[in-house]
Amino acid sequence: MLDRPRGRAARPLPTVLLVLATACAGAAAQRPARPAAPPEFFMNVDGTAGKLRASVGGEGEPAVVFVHGLGSDLEVWRAQLDHVRLHHAAVAYDQRGHGESDRASDGVYTIDALAADLDAVIHALKLRRVVLVGHSMSGAVLTTYAGRHPDVVAGLVYVDALGDLRGLPRPDVQAMLASDATRTTTPAIREGFAQMLGPSARPATRDQVLGAVARLDPPAFAALRRSLTQISAKERFAPYRGPAIAIEVGDRPVPFMAAAMLGLPRLEVSNVSHWLQLDEPDALNGKLDAFLAGIR
Repeated sequence: MLDRPRGRAARPLPTVLLVLATACAGAAAQRPARPAAPPEFFMNVDGTAGKLRASVGGEGEPAVVFVHGLGSDLEVWRAQLDHVRLHHAAVAYDQRGHGESDRASDGVYTIDALAADLDAVIHALKLRRVVLVGHSMSGAVLTTYAGRHPDVVAGLVYVDALGDLRGLPRPDVQAMLASDATRTTTPAIREGFAQMLGPSARPATRDQVLGAVARLDPPAFAALRRSLTQISAKERFAPYRGPAIAIEVGDRPVPFMAAAMLGLPRLEVSNVSHWLQLDEPDALNGKLDAFLAGIR
């Protein structure tokens, strides 16, 4: 278990506040308490190019494995982990070059490498059947893994996730890659993410996203975006025959996102940023519950 940061020493409460606190505590005691999420522990998994930090907790099959997007870390799924662990085993991990996982010892940042790391996590934890939940870039990681291991995957949930970027007009792809090549430092990458957050992001979402970007291995940014232009999501998805849904932002499908590209049922969450799991966690949790209830 990782040590938690300790807060400041508590100060004595004034008498009036103590009386109010006691009264509130008595009222709360009369209400049924929400069950606590099962205990969590952290472990290091041997990925294909270094150690991967993983969070493990809960019980019940199929296990739900959460895969964060580019520049993020496992904590982006905190509200989902605590919720899903009430009924399922749930796992999240920092991908190579992200969070507290190692930077890639082989220097490789591709969708194929991330899918191989996901396989390493599933094998290390001896998970037999999994529901995969992926955000943003990691839609391509889910697609790649499910196409190669359809017998292991019980369901796929794409959270405002990509299919691939091959469908973009070639001039747009070239302009994106040229811009990415200039973002070689953490401040430059953070600036790009600050723009992506947009006005709909909650202040806490903005702080968490930009804090996670500060721990990203800078070469991973351009390399992984380039990798998204070099794969075919449709071809990789074809061998998978199980259930899958896309939960996306707004009321209009985007051609290169998973719903449109892979022909998936599309559920919407409005008035949120791309990081909808942080902006509206209850909305996402409810949709996850409904999907998981149908998995056999």
